[in-house]
Amino acid sequence: MSRSEAASVAATETRALERALRGRLDRCFAQIPWRVLGLQVGLIGLLLVAWEGTVRAGLADPFFFGEPSEMISYVAATLLDGSLLYHGWVTLCEQAIGLVLGTAVGSAIALALWWSGFLSRVLETYAVIINATPKIVIAPLLVVWFGLGMASKVMISALVTGVVAWLGAFDGVRRCDPDQSDLVRALGGGERQVFVKIVVPSTMPFVFATLRLNVGFSLIGVITGEFLSSTAGLGYLVDSTSKAYEMSHTLGAIAVIAVIAAAELWALSRLEAHLMHWSDDIAPAPTS
Repeated sequence: MSRSEAASVAATETRALERALRGRLDRCFAQIPWRVLGLQVGLIGLLLVAWEGTVRAGLADPFFFGEPSEMISYVAATLLDGSLLYHGWVTLCEQAIGLVLGTAVGSAIALALWWSGFLSRVLETYAVIINATPKIVIAPLLVVWFGLGMASKVMISALVTGVVAWLGAFDGVRRCDPDQSDLVRALGGGERQVFVKIVVPSTMPFVFATLRLNVGFSLIGVITGEFLSSTAGLGYLVDSTSKAYEMSHTLGAIAVIAVIAAAELWALSRLEAHLMHWSDDIAPAPTS
């Protein structure tokens, strides 16, 4: 064996060993998910400790950057007196209604457009234009049209999520396997059977993919609406505390929003794995 061949064999064996080790490590973390969670929590803890130490050492002004200890105290105090639960409940209600309404309507429009290729090409341009338009410029109009209460926040959230769901679901409609559709027709099925048996199941992974995006977009829409006009909600807390230059309180409210978004994404991944177990595109949810 020549020197180049020996080097090539050695490199191949090294890559194979690296893949095997990486696979064992991935399986280890997949089988024991608390290790991943522990590492994630530990990194956040280290960040908070470093942040607190920086502030106490005088390297950062708490007036501008806040203090983790004060932030945690604020969250605990507002939890105990119930105000944080109230504001969180208002935001969650607005987000849930807007998320469900926007995703349902957008996905339904995309599925309905499967029946008319011409109409889908006409309307897709409008969807792209609306999606590209910053929603912050439309939000004040929705506040004027739907009032200062919950309805305006719901509509902002529904608008943001509806367009994303429309585009995502319609992408799934276009990616349906034409051979499977032709097979259903060859076996005597009509267009209704093709739609129910092929189009809808093929679109579901795309619907869940857009739903993961829409969890964040719906929160953005609701918080934006609460910034503009509200007397309750987590966005109202962030806005009012920041205007009073209570940075620790502002960061505490932001941390609560981040925790809510993370919890919703985790719950959605478990639901997706449960409902979409038949799809090869969906990874099974880890068991704890």
